[in-house]
Amino acid sequence: MPTRKPASQPGSAPERAEAPNQASETGLAPTIDLSDVRASRSGVDATGTAEHSVRSDEHPTVELGSLDRRARAGLERFRDREPDPVRAAERRLANASRQRKRQERRERRRFSAEARGRRRQWIIVLAAVGALVLFVGAGVFTPLMAVKDVEVTGIESVNTADVQRALERFEGRPLALIDDAEVHRALEPFPVIQRYAVERVPPHTLVVRIEERVPVISVAGADGVELYDAAGVLLGAADAAPAGVPVGEGALTDLGSAAFRSASRALRDMPAELRAQITGATASSAQDVSFALSNGVTVLWGDADDSRRKAVVLQSMLASLADQPITRIDVSATEAPVFQ
Repeated sequence: MPTRKPASQPGSAPERAEAPNQASETGLAPTIDLSDVRASRSGVDATGTAEHSVRSDEHPTVELGSLDRRARAGLERFRDREPDPVRAAERRLANASRQRKRQERRERRRFSAEARGRRRQWIIVLAAVGALVLFVGAGVFTPLMAVKDVEVTGIESVNTADVQRALERFEGRPLALIDDAEVHRALEPFPVIQRYAVERVPPHTLVVRIEERVPVISVAGADGVELYDAAGVLLGAADAAPAGVPVGEGALTDLGSAAFRSASRALRDMPAELRAQITGATASSAQDVSFALSNGVTVLWGDADDSRRKAVVLQSMLASLADQPITRIDVSATEAPVFQ
């Protein structure tokens, strides 16, 4: 077995040169010295100072400038990249869904407020209708609104007690059930009553306002005179014609004639104080009505048209001609009255 020479100090050049030869001579694998490799990798200079050393147990140091540049480059690539249409559609769908939900919430609040307002209006209307129904029911079907007092106004010549007795039938009856036709039947026996009005005053008063017929002309009869109103309704009889009810002569004795209607209308439309001065009336037709005054003056009236204006003209002439002996005044033409 060949004898191996003592190994020289590692790192010497002769040994490094002979090592392959020795290995080849002995038949073993060649031995490689790694010191040169480590020295070249560690960057040891001629003075033995290491410029850069990286230990196997430490992480490598990365420069921040290069990292910042890479990040900016990646961000630019991300910005330049085409957007994903699926994700964009999903985002639009999500935004539309959120907007629709907000709109639905607003609509629900609006419709809720409107529904509350309508409900409140219906409650008010139903309450008012219910109160009205209760009031009408109480007035019609209960004695709460029954008649206890009957008041009659406007009576002058009619016996008030007789009218009160005729209206007693309505006492105790609810005000709402008082029928005007029944009131008419109760007052029909009184021919002096020309018209009436019924007023219901809650809770217990029935008021009947009466307007009586006014006698305006009298016609001589067998036992005195008969008194008639402008419609020719007989209001009574008297021994002599009262003041303001002149005695009719000529065609005025025919109650159905045009002369009677014309003279009675003229007397009805003139003031009561002027009518009180008239003692007689005569006419042959509806256009030549004449009146006789208590002072002896005869007034040619004409027809019944414009009787109120004729009355004013006649009163003015009587006042202005009071100190003159006149016997006739013609007011048939109010624009040109004549006296003599």
